[in-house]
Amino acid sequence: MRYEDIGDPIEVITLFRDGSLKPLKFRWKDRVYKISRVNGGWLSDEGSTRFHHFSVMSEGPDVYELSYNTDSLHWELSRVCLVG
Repeated sequence: MRYEDIGDPIEVITLFRDGSLKPLKFRWKDRVYKISRVNGGWLSDEGSTRFHHFSVMSEGPDVYELSYNTDSLHWELSRVCLVG
């Protein structure tokens, strides 16, 4: 297992319902990843900026950390855990 910090901007299709977010798909480096599982989510604050973080899986064993910046309304692929 290997962790890589990425920090790349991504596009995410997200379901916004009842004040919560659920990422459904994301595009990174011209490839679309359909999210098959959301492992968990958490919040963090940097100064006055709030971030929503999600640990997600697509096809295969790798795990992706997606972050949503509530000030800029932008998504980022923060980190990837490469399995295998």
